[in-house]
Amino acid sequence: MGLFDKFSKTFDKFGYDLDGYDKDGYDKKGYNKNGFGKDGYNSKGYDKKEYNRDGYNKKGYNKNGYDKKGYKDGYDEDGYNYKGYNRDGYNKNEYDNKGYNKDGYDNRGFSLDGIHIDTKINFDKDGYNKKGYNKNGYNKDGYNKNGYNKDGYNKNGYDKDGYGIEGYNKDGYGENGYNKDGYDKNGYNKDGYGENSYNKFGYDLDGYDINGHNKDGYDRLGYDHLGYNKEGYNKDGYNKFNQNKIEVKND
Repeated sequence: MGLFDKFSKTFDKFGYDLDGYDKDGYDKKGYNKNGFGKDGYNSKGYDKKEYNRDGYNKKGYNKNGYDKKGYKDGYDEDGYNYKGYNRDGYNKNEYDNKGYNKDGYDNRGFSLDGIHIDTKINFDKDGYNKKGYNKNGYNKDGYNKNGYNKDGYNKNGYDKDGYGIEGYNKDGYGENGYNKDGYDKNGYNKDGYGENSYNKFGYDLDGYDINGHNKDGYDRLGYDHLGYNKEGYNKDGYNKFNQNKIEVKND
């Protein structure tokens, strides 16, 4: 198309020619005849070199051949795979997946058979073996392979049975089932009374409930909740019929 053709084209009232393109060569969706928008990307989001806006092709690789996680043929730009090892099998600290360097020693200087590179024996200069324990079986923190110190307590302060140095477990109860205040998990002491001095039935040491009545319904003075004693008389000496003992006797 010549220069004359460009200026002689006919455009409709919306600015598009007979082929559906505007004067800049883009259709209503914003793409030119080759299918690319003004930003250089097609409707699927790829440019002429078939890379998307993030710089990756349809297979997920950038122009340098690395995927979105930064690996090329399984290795990053520094030559390490996703597990952190290079093609020779060593990590950035120069140890293989077993923890040994090219000379066959771990990061503490022990060989596979447990001999230390400096001392030539099973213990390093600090007196600890390959597994980190001294001749007495304790590590640098003072715990053996089962996690207990020489006094028999673990790092949380409990022995193998779960009790601390004061004799209480993590819930605060001793072997006898009572806490330091003398109460069990239900809140009662060895005699069966709670901190409020009442047993599980609601009675105190003297046998009275919170309202001051015993199991028979009488208070400490011998009267029930209506104010009558076992004989049926109130404090003034009258029964529910408002009669005293003499009147009842005469009847």
